[in-house]
Amino acid sequence: PSITAPARSEARSTMRPARKDDAPPRPRSAAAWLYDDLLAWLCPGGLLLTALVLRHPGGLHALREQAPELVLPTWLAGAYVLGLALSPLGRLVYTFAQAVVWPRLRRAWTPALEFLGERLRRDEGLQLPPAATMTASQFHDADRRLREYLEAVAPESRAALDRMKVLCSLSCNAAAACFVFVLIDALSGGVADWSGARVAIACGAIGLALVAAVYRERRRQRTQLSAWRRVQVERGEEAAAAAAPPRAPAARGPARAHVPQPATEPAA
Repeated sequence: PSITAPARSEARSTMRPARKDDAPPRPRSAAAWLYDDLLAWLCPGGLLLTALVLRHPGGLHALREQAPELVLPTWLAGAYVLGLALSPLGRLVYTFAQAVVWPRLRRAWTPALEFLGERLRRDEGLQLPPAATMTASQFHDADRRLREYLEAVAPESRAALDRMKVLCSLSCNAAAACFVFVLIDALSGGVADWSGARVAIACGAIGLALVAAVYRERRRQRTQLSAWRRVQVERGEEAAAAAAPPRAPAARGPARAHVPQPATEPAA
């Protein structure tokens, strides 16, 4: 009997070897989320708090004299609070980094944006501007929508996308911490103590932090594009396998005709 198309596709899926990515993704543990929060907020906040304590050590000396056992808890709490407060400024640094990276990756983003524009026009009736005329703010919204699409159709790529996002937030918040430290030192009257070496060190630290933020944003966009290309390749392979004609059975030789043998009489 002939095999129908659904049966053929089911047979191919059963005969295809299972891959590691075919397994359902594991949900992220609470420890992983806590690690990301500490990395994105505690590190930049701790950097700013440590720089302020070294610049103005009076508060640290008073705390050591009154309650030395509270030095470490106070540092952790202060670093976390400062990290949260740095988030809005970190978003401004992220906007700057994205505005720097997006025009230089415009050509690489064009196929993904065309795919996303067609999908939004078909499903939601939204018109996405072409990549050649898309501004940085419009790209920000398109980038977020593409990330949501990848997390829905390829859950195995969510871990890599989350890690790139956390590292980008860390770099942007660290750059914001450098700006805030210079601003606080200037407002507290430290400008009179600034020398040429200190100004050069401050400018170098801010420049290095901005370069790191731009680099992390470029890596994040590249990772997201790689995940999208992987999804397209896998879907193309599945479509080609479903449309492939069934394999013909192996040819056999001609059947031999059955020649009846004459009956022999028993011997007397």
